Amino acid sequence: MGGKNIRYTKHAIMRKAERGITDGEIEILLGKPDYTISSFEGRKIAVKRIDGKQVHVVYKEKISHIIVITVY
Repeated sequence: MGGKNIRYTKHAIMRKAERGITDGEIEILLGKPDYTISSFEGRKIAVKRIDGKQVHVVYKEKISHIIVITVY
């Protein structure tokens, strides 16, 4: 995502831990998703199949960084 810093909400930190999704996987997904869906309030959902599982990252892109809202 253009070298932008990735920041995580507390909710996203909890969900990625619960689901065994790493920061590295999220960086790969955001850098080259299989596809992206527009969501409400300017949010986007990036989707990619990683190690046989489909991973979704809900995020909001700011000028200087990306805020990951949740992961599933």
